[in-house]
Amino acid sequence: MINTLHKEQKSGILLLLGSKTFESLAFFLLMAIFFPFLNESLGIDSSKVGFYYTLFYGTIGITSFISGFLGDKRNRFHVVTIGFLLLTVMHLAIAFLPGNNFLILATLILLGLGKGLISPNMVVFLGNIYNEKENKIIGLSGFILFSFAVSTGAVIAPLLSAFLKNNWGFYSLFAFIFALLSFILFLKFKNHYNKLNIVADRKDYVENTDIKKLNTLILFSILTIGIFINFVLYQNRLTFTHAIHDFFENGFEITQVFNNIDNYISFIILALFAFLILKIKRLNWSKIFNVILIGLIVAIIAFIVIATSLSISQAINSLFIQSYIFILIAETLISPIIFYITYRCSPLKHKGLFQGISFIFRGIANQLLFLGLLMYNKNALMAFIGFAIILTISAILILILKKKVNNKLTEIERNIEADNIQ
Repeated sequence: MINTLHKEQKSGILLLLGSKTFESLAFFLLMAIFFPFLNESLGIDSSKVGFYYTLFYGTIGITSFISGFLGDKRNRFHVVTIGFLLLTVMHLAIAFLPGNNFLILATLILLGLGKGLISPNMVVFLGNIYNEKENKIIGLSGFILFSFAVSTGAVIAPLLSAFLKNNWGFYSLFAFIFALLSFILFLKFKNHYNKLNIVADRKDYVENTDIKKLNTLILFSILTIGIFINFVLYQNRLTFTHAIHDFFENGFEITQVFNNIDNYISFIILALFAFLILKIKRLNWSKIFNVILIGLIVAIIAFIVIATSLSISQAINSLFIQSYIFILIAETLISPIIFYITYRCSPLKHKGLFQGISFIFRGIANQLLFLGLLMYNKNALMAFIGFAIILTISAILILILKKKVNNKLTEIERNIEADNIQ
């Protein structure tokens, strides 16, 4: 799809993706050394480190929720620039932190604020570059590549942190260097972006009323269905882990292996996914919904296989492990699409706001994860069958949505033709 873009758009996308890659690398590098740095280097008690960790992520979540809306109402570049300044300076400050609780708290809160100010607004910038009008759909590849940029940081950072630990201890100055590179690339992107004729920034552009209604239908449908999908797919981080510990003697080691290969599998799948989408000459809503359905079918099969392996024999280790990989593949396929649809179908002047709303919907899915564990503890076999049923219902809802969207599009095209005749 990127071939349909002009040179300036491509350059802007590459600069933004480069900035996100370095920002992701800085973030995951910091997370990789976060606990040992505070616990071993600064002598902070383990319980306090856990509190700091929760506070840091909580600050990111709260700020991400409101910063997109702030970008809608104010100058989005100013919001992100402030975020990058906080992020860059705090990465540097962490390298020289003393073991003072107040300074540590202040640094982590400001670091979380910086991350939260950046994340949703960079997504809006990415989507805006594609200048999608009416039913035009070309930006999905960019959102897959955006997820790929995040995955790149997640893959490289642990390897780099191990190298730094062996050679320089827990020296976090490298995270600052990556954050600074990310900031520099963003400033280059800012200059480039201002030269583009962005539809979302034009005050004279008016969206078609029927298209707006269709987008609203798609947006709230996919966010709602996404709660059920994410509730099930996120179980690989909770219920699936408990199952591994229950049914395998070396469950802890297997979990560690899964944690290590997760990012690598996502990295590879996202790269292949982006390549395939780029090869599609013309995307439409039917094709996008079909990809979601493929991901759901893969996950449904995986959960059925798990349930079957539990009912036949607890010794079928290979099926259990392969099913886990299929669930991860399904999540990797579906997540960037929901990510893209949220942006694509949000009102033109409220893209940032709905990025925040999407955080709420994902948060609901995460808060409901405990229900999956309750189901599992009551009856493991029925829990995995239940997960497959929930995904099957989700697939049916996607099919219904697909049919409604196609009917609406046909109706809109007829209305446009009638207006042209008149």
